[in-house]
Amino acid sequence: MLLFSTCSVQAMDETQLIEQWLNLEKQKSALTTSWMQRKTHLQQKSLLLSKEQTALQKLISNSNKNQSLVSEKRAKLTSQQFTFEHANAELTHQLDLLSKHLKSVITKLPPPLQQQWKKTLSRLDTESNSIRLEVALNLIKQAYNFDKRVVFHTGLIELNEHESILAEQVYLGLAHGWYISKDKHYFGYGQNQDNKFQWQHKDQVNIPLTQAHISQVTYILTNPMRAKYVQLPLAINSRSSGAL
Repeated sequence: MLLFSTCSVQAMDETQLIEQWLNLEKQKSALTTSWMQRKTHLQQKSLLLSKEQTALQKLISNSNKNQSLVSEKRAKLTSQQFTFEHANAELTHQLDLLSKHLKSVITKLPPPLQQQWKKTLSRLDTESNSIRLEVALNLIKQAYNFDKRVVFHTGLIELNEHESILAEQVYLGLAHGWYISKDKHYFGYGQNQDNKFQWQHKDQVNIPLTQAHISQVTYILTNPMRAKYVQLPLAINSRSSGAL
């Protein structure tokens, strides 16, 4: 009986050991499977994180590049703006000087050109620089064109503070002018004197000028098909220049 009991105990111990070993194997297998699953998951997660990190670094790099480009563009625009403002300030200064000069010479011009200038001269003080420059160049062009041709004009001539007459006028450039009234009674010669275009009327004329001289010229200018060479007396001195 004792031997059987001992054998039975040994058999039970071996059975328990086998069961424990099997349980351990199952646990090991479960742990291994679990670890492999977690490992795969961790690897996927690590790969995803790596991709995200790479994308983030690329984004940061691009952002830095963009910021650098933005900074460069901002610096360039700031420089261009400074250059523009400096150039505009210089243009304003030059236009102020030109405007002052044009206003100072208007009295030297023949009366018809003075009237033409007065229509736009005030715009030199009120418009933008681009318009001011356009106006100034147009005024100079008007004077240049007037100076390069013989101009015929009909308008009022002021004899004195209280009397004006309607007269035909002839201008040779900016420097010389002649007029004769419709009734041929009044005539005269004009030129720039003392910074002003002034008329010498009839007996005041200090050159050998007659009504016939002027009438010949006005007739030719109003009848160009009958043009011929004529002579007109004029005074020449250092102050009669019509240059601007």
